Amino acid sequence: MRRMLSFLAATAFIAVPAAAQPQRPSEHIQDYAPAIDRTADALLNLDLGPLLDAADPYRVHHRHTVRDMARRNDPDFERRMHATIYGTASAMSRAADAYAAAQPALRRAITQFQHDMAAAMAVPPPPRAHPQDLPPPPPEGEDEPWGD
Repeated sequence: MRRMLSFLAATAFIAVPAAAQPQRPSEHIQDYAPAIDRTADALLNLDLGPLLDAADPYRVHHRHTVRDMARRNDPDFERRMHATIYGTASAMSRAADAYAAAQPALRRAITQFQHDMAAAMAVPPPPRAHPQDLPPPPPEGEDEPWGD
């Protein structure tokens, strides 16, 4: 019995940190996809008829939902819309995971850049040369940089 309790305690001790692991960014995005899909579906039910009646009072629009208007020219509109939502969520998930994987390297690069910039700014600038200390310009026609 003690062994079994010890085993269960050890299992719980190992399982709790594993369960506490944060979700990958893609999992967060995938979790939101159904909510976005339901929201888009709700927007398709929005009745624009009263708004159209107010904008054009001499024409009766009756009930015109966004869904009705979208289906008028594209009977396959809803299927494509839902596929686009989930396809976009999938693409965003891959991008978020790639960014999360690259994040440590990006942090190191930014930290190194900040360090290098601080070091460059800490060095005093070289003394300025006075015009009389500069070499004379080459005579006309010699050593033309652009090769006339």
